[in-house]
Amino acid sequence: MKVFLKVKGLIFLGLLSACGYEPVGRWEATKQVEVYQKNDHPLTVAFVVEKGEICAISERLFIRKDLAYKQVSCAKGRGWIADLYFKKISD
Repeated sequence: MKVFLKVKGLIFLGLLSACGYEPVGRWEATKQVEVYQKNDHPLTVAFVVEKGEICAISERLFIRKDLAYKQVSCAKGRGWIADLYFKKISD
């Protein structure tokens, strides 16, 4: 029973920490931004967000090696950004 409770607790903590990576709010791109397929090397561009496009961005940074990433969700798709060339419009 103790093992079950420990596993259940670890799963809960994992889910709780993952919530911060879910994109939220409305952010407008202030310049062209490359969105990557994954948050690790080699970086492969999934799509490009053009200046003025609206996206949702995660609140927490995901730090990997030498870069910090935020998850982004736009009309073109989902991915990861390393540069925050966005201004917040609303929550």
